[in-house]
Amino acid sequence: MKDLGLIIITSIRNNLRLKTVGIVYIIVTLMIVVGLVISFGIFFIAPIMDTASPDRAYLELYLGLLMYCTCILALGINLNSFGFQSMTREKSRGNIESLLATPLKVRDIWVAKSLAIFIPGLVVGEILTLIVLITVNYIYFTPSIGFIFNPWIAVSSFIAAPLIYLCLGLLVQFIGLTGKPATGNIIAAISLQIIVILMINLVIRRILDTASWPFTLANLGIAAAAVIALLSLQSRHTKEKIVLSR
Repeated sequence: MKDLGLIIITSIRNNLRLKTVGIVYIIVTLMIVVGLVISFGIFFIAPIMDTASPDRAYLELYLGLLMYCTCILALGINLNSFGFQSMTREKSRGNIESLLATPLKVRDIWVAKSLAIFIPGLVVGEILTLIVLITVNYIYFTPSIGFIFNPWIAVSSFIAAPLIYLCLGLLVQFIGLTGKPATGNIIAAISLQIIVILMINLVIRRILDTASWPFTLANLGIAAAAVIALLSLQSRHTKEKIVLSR
């Protein structure tokens, strides 16, 4: 466990040295989240608040979607930004081979490298999601109907969304270790688009409600699908595959 923690800390420090990538990640994430909040505020939330009796159910729906998308985007863009760059650099410098020469298990290296990408994205995602929750409430809800908060919104945004990207991050790093990092990066990019578009459509069409348990269950299902994909690839997780994939 001590060795695992050391690899995670070292990998995070190495990733943070990619300053240009980090700056671009923060700027792009903030621009998208701010644009999303403004768009939802103008086209969905403000019209409801202008009515005589604002429908709290709809407000919870849109607030939940905003919070959920904020966390998913922060984690997804983080994985897209650092996953490929980190794994490519690690392989080109021979760092992975050096770790394989130690008593560490392949699984430990894989998990440590995955967590080193996931943890910074988790921190940014949770902070931005909390800011969105407070900001939207402060601007739209608190002055007239009070603070809006639903436990299922919190579970979906702060727990279920990160769980999806923890599983996807493990899958992407697995593919990057045993194959080409570019392939893992393609999966990360496609999964981000699919998850965001799918969830927005399901919520806008009222098939799922962000303030309900079925929405959380749907997210857990996506995470489970990533786990199943990982289990089906376990036979490829060997030192030989990793070395030959360089």
